[in-house]
Amino acid sequence: MNSASLFAQKTQTPRALSENLTVSGQLDDKTFQLLLKQGFKSVIVNRPDQEMGNNISVSQLRNIAEQSHVSVIYQPIENGKITQTDIIEFSKYYHELPKPILMICKSGYRSSELFNEARKQGLLHE
Repeated sequence: MNSASLFAQKTQTPRALSENLTVSGQLDDKTFQLLLKQGFKSVIVNRPDQEMGNNISVSQLRNIAEQSHVSVIYQPIENGKITQTDIIEFSKYYHELPKPILMICKSGYRSSELFNEARKQGLLHE
């Protein structure tokens, strides 16, 4: 089993990658509401709405988040297809959004890769 598969199996629960950013795998509405109560100020959704197995849309997440005055950014990224443009766009959001930030995708893997690549390229100033 490769490390990506191991990561995917272990990250259905939220995992902090830094003081300002946590990634999570697939959520339902109740879990999302509980996470928002932990003090996240912004959410970046990297899972495309049309991706197979997605059980909650970004508009549903946005409706829940707005009740807690939390911003939701929809930056859909196809699994395994992170581009340099995605990395630059994410770094812009990272600097502009209130923190802490919660990033969501299917397993947490592509959100983690996006953050780690932006950090590796020196695009994140923490």
